[in-house]
Amino acid sequence: MRSRKSTEVRKEEIVRAALFLVEQNGLDKLNIIDIAVEVKLVPAAIYRHFKGKEDIVAALIEFTDKCLQCNLSQAMDYDGTAIVKLKLLFELHVKLLKEEAAIPRILYFLLSSERKPELKVGMLSAVGSYVQQVKKMILQGQKKGEINADVDVTAAAMLFLGMIQPLAILGQVDPNVLDECPTKLWQCYQRSIDL
Repeated sequence: MRSRKSTEVRKEEIVRAALFLVEQNGLDKLNIIDIAVEVKLVPAAIYRHFKGKEDIVAALIEFTDKCLQCNLSQAMDYDGTAIVKLKLLFELHVKLLKEEAAIPRILYFLLSSERKPELKVGMLSAVGSYVQQVKKMILQGQKKGEINADVDVTAAAMLFLGMIQPLAILGQVDPNVLDECPTKLWQCYQRSIDL
């Protein structure tokens, strides 16, 4: 007799299946039937864990936020200067793009769609929080004399996130971009904030 999986395990399987399907087909084509097939459940079983597609998309946003916050926490806890921490954060973000190719698709779809404004707000909140934490790292670096005091903190944080955007977009077309370009991007960014 098969043992039943816990709600947490089953929800994680559903989110993982949704991430896989979004990576393959995009967020707009995500549906309960395909998720159920991927997890090897009947569609009704998905509804035991999520109210519907919107609930699953909200879980994908939560997953994205958790990944970003985990990367931030790792970088902030790392021993080194603010520039060393920012470099680590950038490297972790590139690694995330390689491992979770669905995340940029989710982000771009939600930001360009007006269909579900509450989901868009959730994603914007996650990205906004990320930018605020990067600003905090840059500001701390300025206070310690590790980052040029003339650098505008908000612009530098937005530029940091801006380095990720072309990698995410072009990485969808050519995965080699994620191997070939990050080092050069980082060098340009570091020169812009260094003393």
